[in-house]
This record gives sequence, C-alpha cells and structure tokens, in this order.
Amino acid sequence: MTERQPIHPDIPKRDLVEGLMKGVEVINAFNGDARYLSASEVAERAHITRTAARRYLLTMVHIGLAATDGKLFWLTPRVLNLGRSYLDSAHFPRAVVPFLQRLSQQVQESTNFSVLDGSDVVYLARVIAPRLVTAGFEPGTRLPAYTSTAGRVLLAALPDAEVQAYLDSTELVAYTHMTVTDREGFYRELQEIRELGYGVTESQYEVGMRGLSVPVRNRNGMLIGAISVSMSTASASREEAIARCVPALQSTANTLMMWI
Repeated sequence: MTERQPIHPDIPKRDLVEGLMKGVEVINAFNGDARYLSASEVAERAHITRTAARRYLLTMVHIGLAATDGKLFWLTPRVLNLGRSYLDSAHFPRAVVPFLQRLSQQVQESTNFSVLDGSDVVYLARVIAPRLVTAGFEPGTRLPAYTSTAGRVLLAALPDAEVQAYLDSTELVAYTHMTVTDREGFYRELQEIRELGYGVTESQYEVGMRGLSVPVRNRNGMLIGAISVSMSTASASREEAIARCVPALQSTANTLMMWI
C-alpha cells in the first residue's frame, strides 16, 4: 500500500500553462461566503482583468462547471468531479477505509482520515458511526487547520520553522467562543500534542463537537496524514473519551504503518 511521494522541482516558467493556473484561481474565487459572483468580483479575487474573468467564466459555463443568469455566475455540481477524480485515483484514501471501519465499530463513533494542504486540513475518507445521529466531515471538506484536531496533530508534526511560518501567515479567527486565537497559547498546545502523541479539541469549529486524533506515519517515519474520531461532547466526558478512543486510534495508526 505504497503511495508515490511527490517531488517539488523548480519548473521553468516556459513549461507552465498560465491559463490553467488562472482557471483554478477563478474556481477558487467561489466559496461559502461568495456563492454568486459577478465577472468584476471574480476578476478582483483572481487578480485578473474583468475581460479575462468573463472569458474564463463563460468557458466554465460552456463546459458545465458554472452557470449564469447573465449578470452573476455560480459553480455547478459538476465541479465536484474534479475532486472526485483525486479520490478515485488516490490509493491510500480508499485503502484506509477498512481500517476506519474497524475503528468506528470499536469506539462507536465516526472516524476520518485527513491530510494537511497548505493552511487547511482536508478530509479524504470518512466512516459514519453506527447510530442515527452522526458527527464528522464529508470527504473533500476543508477546514482551517488550527480549528481541527487533525490539523493540530499534523501541524505539531512539522519542524518549528514551518510551524512559525504557519502562525505568521495565518489569522486565527474565532469560529466559536472557545476557538483558540492566541498564537502563543496555540503554539503551547502544539508542543503538548508533540509530547502526548495525540490531540483533543472541543468546540473549536462547531460548538458541542469533540475531536481526537493521532498522526499516521509510514515505516520510514514520514508523516502521511492523521486519523480522527469525531463525537459530541455530550456523549462522554473528555477523560472518558481519551481513555476509550486514544488507545484505539494509536493501535490503528500502528497497524497502518505496517501497510504503508
């Protein structure tokens, strides 16, 4: 179950397709706070001219990635195919599901596998708890890393210089009244996660939700991602959740290490 490791060469500018890069920026201009945008608004967000933005948007409409009423533009569900292509082609997110299923059965809670992508954590696989009311994030969901247990575990695994660069470039916005927004306090929490080998958060992104997470490494010690348990804070005390879930998470991570 070996994934190809990416390389990051210095690619000459002449070998880059600038139009593709700009097209991706146009798609990324849309988000939960900006579902409907004019060509001028897209131009401002993607740092291109209004004329270029309009051509990109009309091309997206032509191929079904966007729709328009003549003034505003919005993305269509076909955009999901772009992310689905990764999930269908990537081996590890699919291979980890049976391990998440066993973990979910053991702890009776929803489980996730996620990776760090820039300043966000991205959830790539999820197994729903065997109950009517479940908690967790769908595959493809992105969250600010500092608000997520998995994100904190993944950040804690980085060298200090990279952690500091993350803190210098990231605004810690409060999503709830409990979200940690103090940089020094957040850094101390990352140090504690390093010492403990696991992370626990409560009500950081959504009130009443708890996450527990451990890192997943391969046999060479390379960080692959993080596995997590998501639950309601009302389902158990913090101490009970740690006692029930952390050993199971660590055992699953150790088993995965032998397969990666």
